[in-house]
Amino acid sequence: MSIRIVVVLASWLVALTAAADIAPGNRLPDLVIAEKGELVITNGEVGYKPWSYPQQPGKVHVMQYMAATRGASNINMPFTDKMKTDLPQGEFLSTTILNLDEAMWGTAGLVVSELKSNKLEFPKAILVADEDGEGLSKWKLESENSAVIVTDPQGVVRYFKQGAMSDAEIESTLALIRGYLGDSTQAAAAATGSP
Repeated sequence: MSIRIVVVLASWLVALTAAADIAPGNRLPDLVIAEKGELVITNGEVGYKPWSYPQQPGKVHVMQYMAATRGASNINMPFTDKMKTDLPQGEFLSTTILNLDEAMWGTAGLVVSELKSNKLEFPKAILVADEDGEGLSKWKLESENSAVIVTDPQGVVRYFKQGAMSDAEIESTLALIRGYLGDSTQAAAAATGSP
């Protein structure tokens, strides 16, 4: 076998293994972000604590993992805007993770400052700063992009998309989340004996 063929095969295998490690029907791999991490407010000041997935088993979880760039933050804004208006808030977890390792040179400080402002404005929002791009490498996501991941109450991936969602995908994903929220509401009612 010639060296050229070996090199082509090796690069093809690397490309295959670099594909996302997330597939609907499988559990989302655990992730720990220790450098920076989740933004928390203490005595009116924003600090950090390590963040890990899974969070609050038994809840539907919607995560958006994106590069810390203006372009990436706009990719799935139509979906996140509709989530705020079309879904019952507080009944599911919504987490935004920014990969600071992908911030444009010299802008990481500005991104962190904006994140802190957002946390103060929306204290219940789960905002995570991924200093070293742990999520990008652990979940094998595309760089300079935005990914949306929906897991059911058991932590199984039910929706995964990198890049912009179409209008149809937005509507079907919202319907999917509503379905799981309805199931959990019914299960809770059955456990308490409520109608």
